[in-house]
Amino acid sequence: MTESFQGGGITGRGDAESIAIQVLNFIVADVDRIIQFLNVTGLQPETIRASAQSSQFLLGVLEYVAKDDELLKAIDQGLKIRPTAILAAIMHLSPEPEAKTSDKKVDVAPQLPRRNLFH
Repeated sequence: MTESFQGGGITGRGDAESIAIQVLNFIVADVDRIIQFLNVTGLQPETIRASAQSSQFLLGVLEYVAKDDELLKAIDQGLKIRPTAILAAIMHLSPEPEAKTSDKKVDVAPQLPRRNLFH
């Protein structure tokens, strides 16, 4: 069953991974596309199935597609997945930025001694 993500209505990581898998299947289904994908990524055909288990790999697939306007158009036409949905999926699969912790030491310039000017 192919879900349609025309409006970019992605509600979470599951939807994002679903889009990435659909996009990967779209790439794999065309000989020219898969050859170009393998050449760019350095992957081997035997490793794609195992790699597809990783969210980081799926993120990489979407980032690869996002850089190719012609491929984005083909996916929009063939899968009815809008570029905005692909960008939203990238956001959902991207790792969270590291939160600053308060236990890290911060380099602060040493304070100069105060002088009392009213002596």
